[in-house]
Amino acid sequence: MVAVLAFALVAGILTILAPCTLPVVPLILGAAAADGRRRLAGLLIGFGLTFVSVTVLLVSALATLGLTTATLRPAAAVVLGAVGLSLALPRFGLWLDRTSAPLARLGTRFAGRSAGSGLVGGLVLGAAIGLIWAPCVGPIMAAVIAVAASRGPSVEAVAIALAYVAGAVIPLGLIAGWGQRAARRLGSISRGARLQRSFGVAMTLSALLVVSGLDLTVENAVGGVLPAGWSGALASIEEQPAVQDSLAGMEDSTVNQQGSAATGGQAAGVPVALPAPLASSLPASVSLENRGPAPDFQGITAWINSPALTMAGLRGKVVLIEFWTFACINCQHVQPYVKAWSDRYGPAGLVVVGVHSPELSFERDLGNVRQAVAQAGLHYPVAFDPSFTTWNAYGNSYWPAFYFVDKDGQIRHTHFGEGDYAGSEQVIRQLLAAAG
Repeated sequence: MVAVLAFALVAGILTILAPCTLPVVPLILGAAAADGRRRLAGLLIGFGLTFVSVTVLLVSALATLGLTTATLRPAAAVVLGAVGLSLALPRFGLWLDRTSAPLARLGTRFAGRSAGSGLVGGLVLGAAIGLIWAPCVGPIMAAVIAVAASRGPSVEAVAIALAYVAGAVIPLGLIAGWGQRAARRLGSISRGARLQRSFGVAMTLSALLVVSGLDLTVENAVGGVLPAGWSGALASIEEQPAVQDSLAGMEDSTVNQQGSAATGGQAAGVPVALPAPLASSLPASVSLENRGPAPDFQGITAWINSPALTMAGLRGKVVLIEFWTFACINCQHVQPYVKAWSDRYGPAGLVVVGVHSPELSFERDLGNVRQAVAQAGLHYPVAFDPSFTTWNAYGNSYWPAFYFVDKDGQIRHTHFGEGDYAGSEQVIRQLLAAAG
């Protein structure tokens, strides 16, 4: 457990380097624009409490009440956008004062123009930023959220979430503190006011991105210009064996994933009938294992693009089971490869099944899942696993996660996270070759 807490702290610090945190930077600068340590303390406390609540403590209760982050997150962005607009356009704040006194007084407290209101305003704005930040988590918090969503919060889950938040507030606090110091050092009230207005403009634009849903488009664009494997490298820091062993102890796995190595199914004699590979180069072979029979699909409440499937009904086919969720940035990065494998190798006997196990509350809405599948152009079967029943049957802990199943229904290879696309494709080809 100590290893998990340490890596959760480090993961929280490093999350600021992920593209999904990009909208948060202007928000934290604008929210902290008003001077004062109380405002900064309120921001960080509000952020931490809200993040832990929506990801661990209240994740099941919020879903039961119908309060999903699909509504909470845009609402938080509206609040932050209004604050940004009042900073960018002082006349807008004056107009609020004239037209709605109670609401305006609340707004002026948020914007920091009222003496003594820094802590309360910071708490509210920090809470809103916590809702914006919530979807941007790595493997450690993803596993914690999955357990909390399926089985409720635990002492271990709360401790890990608190360690993660403690790490995250370090760069956020540095960014907010820099913004306050920069405004003070400009040497004149007018120059400091101009900087605050600039922060307000950036804050408003970031809020608009979140409300419109374009923040994911921007994140993907930023991810595309970063060095190859950037997101995978950040995630790999959290995927140390000691960490994963401890996280596995939080779950009641019903499948033994410790199979022994096997020599069968290696790349001897890939038939000419297989299509040309997608990757420019493939490894000569990938050593396969026998990890036991693939559990059947359980707790699936809906199937998209397909009637209900069973592992018994897929016997004789090579099956690639991918655990994913549509707002996961890593899942979005691997999606083009999964689609390409399905298209290329489907006629040769490959069946891709996407098991959608939702991480966030708005991903539990079947309508949102159907819309995401349609927008992504996914044509292979997608199973909706809202209660993590199939996820738990596989003892899974990751988004995305890949389980390669041979024609006899045995799990022969696994891969977690991004990367190793050539190796995964070679596994598919070897299993298809063995299937004849």
